[in-house]
Amino acid sequence: MYYANEVVEELRAGGQLALFGAGQVAFEVANCLMGKPYELKIDYCVVSQTEGNPDSVTGIPVIDLETAKKCLQKDAVILIATMEKYRIPIEDSLHKAGYSHILPLTFEGDLWSDIQGNYYRDYRLANGKPYLTLEEEIKKTETEREERPSISIYAVKCHVDKPLREDMSRFFWEIPIQAGTALTEQEICKVRDNVGDHISHKNREYCELTALYWVWKNGVSDYVGICHYRRHFELDAKMQRELWNSRIDVVLTIPILNFPSVREVYRHDHTEKDWEVMLEAIRLLAPDYVPAAIELQNGNFYYGYNMFIARREILNEYCAWLFPILEYCETHARKKEDTYQNRYIGFLAERLMTIYFLHHEKKYKIVHARKHFVEK
Repeated sequence: MYYANEVVEELRAGGQLALFGAGQVAFEVANCLMGKPYELKIDYCVVSQTEGNPDSVTGIPVIDLETAKKCLQKDAVILIATMEKYRIPIEDSLHKAGYSHILPLTFEGDLWSDIQGNYYRDYRLANGKPYLTLEEEIKKTETEREERPSISIYAVKCHVDKPLREDMSRFFWEIPIQAGTALTEQEICKVRDNVGDHISHKNREYCELTALYWVWKNGVSDYVGICHYRRHFELDAKMQRELWNSRIDVVLTIPILNFPSVREVYRHDHTEKDWEVMLEAIRLLAPDYVPAAIELQNGNFYYGYNMFIARREILNEYCAWLFPILEYCETHARKKEDTYQNRYIGFLAERLMTIYFLHHEKKYKIVHARKHFVEK
C-alpha cells in the first residue's frame, strides 16, 4: 500500500471488522474495502437504532448497538463510516459500549482520503494509467533550474468561517484570500476577491471560485494553487520550493470515491437537473470534452473541493474554459432556497475540474497530494 500502511495491516490482521453507519458514506467505505486492493470481509454495519436504516449495506447485515453486544467481540475493529460531524458522539457511544479499536473513516477525514488513495492508485495501475504522487516526483528532481518561478498557494477564507481546533502555523506559506468580500463589510484578509476584475458578489453560488476568478484575473505567480481554510495540501515549504525545480504541471488531491457512480451520488445529494444543464453546457461550449464528461459520470471518482496547484498558463487555460460553462449553468439553472444547495455552481465545478483534467491527462504531468482536513 502507498498510503496508511499501518492501518491497512491492522485491518488485515484478522478478527472481526465492522462499520458504524448504514448511509451513503458506509456504502462507499464498504465497496472500497471489499474491492481491490483490500478485499476485506466486513461482518456488520452497526447503527444506533435500526429504524429508518436499511436491513443491509452491500449484503452486510445492519444491527443496532444492543445486538452488536451479542455479535461483536470487544476486540473487533469498528470503522466510523459517517459524516465527520457525527464522529465524536459515535466514538463516545462506542467507548461506553466497551469497544476500543475505533478508526474514523468519516467523509472528510484524512484516513478515509488515504484509504481511497490506495483504491484509486490500484484502479489506475490496473487500467494501464500512471498514478504519480507529489512526494515521489519531487524526489526525482536532480538539478536545480536556473530560473526561480514564483509560487502562490491561496487559502480561501470567508467572514462566516468557524473557529478551528488546530494550530495552523505550519501552513505559514499559504496566502489567505477572503472570498465573498463584496457581501460583507468585514475585511479578514489582506488579499480580498472584490478588488480589480472580480465576481465577488457571486460567492453564495460560486463558493471558493470567486477567489479562483480573482487569482486568474489579478495574480501574477508562475505556479498558482487554491486550498481552503479547513482543507490544505499536505506539503511543506521545502516541497513547495522543490516544486519550482520539478517538471510537474498540475497537483491534485486524492480523488473522492462515489458508488454506484459519480452522477448517481450527485443526483442523490444535489439537484439532478443541474447535472443535465452542465452536460448541455459542455455539448454546446466544449464538445471535445463530452467523452471525458461521460467517463466521469459513469465512473466512481472525482477530484473534490476545487483544490489544485498548476502552472500559470494551465490555470489560465482552465479558467478560460471553466467560467463560461459555469455562466451557462448559472443562467439555465435556478437558484436554490436552501443555502447549502445554492452552492450548486461550486459543486458542479468540482466535477468540471475532473472532466478538464481527464481530458488532458496525457498532455499534463499530473501528480497527487494528500489533503489535510481541519475540524471546526
